[in-house]
Amino acid sequence: MPHRDHEDALRRRRYGRDSQEFARVLNLSDALFAIAMTLLVFSTMEASGVRLDTTMGAVSGQGAELIAFVVSFAVVANFWWVHHRFFAVLGFVEPGLIAINLALLGAVALVPYPTSLLGRDPTLRGTVVPYLLLLSLIAILHPGLLLRAGAVDAWWRPMPQGLFRWVVAGWGSSTAVTLLALAVSFAAPVAGLVMLLLTWPAEALVRRRAPDAYAVWG
Repeated sequence: MPHRDHEDALRRRRYGRDSQEFARVLNLSDALFAIAMTLLVFSTMEASGVRLDTTMGAVSGQGAELIAFVVSFAVVANFWWVHHRFFAVLGFVEPGLIAINLALLGAVALVPYPTSLLGRDPTLRGTVVPYLLLLSLIAILHPGLLLRAGAVDAWWRPMPQGLFRWVVAGWGSSTAVTLLALAVSFAAPVAGLVMLLLTWPAEALVRRRAPDAYAVWG
């Protein structure tokens, strides 16, 4: 019977959370997040060898590099936490979820590079806009995972009726704030970076108004 169940899963290309395939997807995800967070340290060390000319309004030296590292580490850690919460309520993975997850991991792997640029001067449009553009892509892919899971009903147990829209609203609020920060950064780069701090309050506001089950599913 277990052999038949495994064959049925392969035929449907759905791999349950107790399967080796599910574990491989999750392990790859955790490993890549860990590598990206580690590379942030190396990108900061590399940027520390760069000193820009001191100009009015420019930030140079170790202060800028520290700002870039702290911001990026906090953002990537938050992305990992969202990803962790998602997989905690996932019942299986399938090709669509795996594809979106790989796109997400690819974007996360790129974070150290724009972080090194940001560390040179976090007040310049040329460093802030590419940085926020990448974060916006990651922020969009996270709700993409959620919507795909909802479309194939990939949850480990039935989601309470009406809760899915609250979860989408919670994740979508963070995405909306990130996209708004990107738009603002074209005119005011520093303001765009500061706006990233609003992603957590935005979701917290949704969480406060959502049903109690949001704490488990969100």
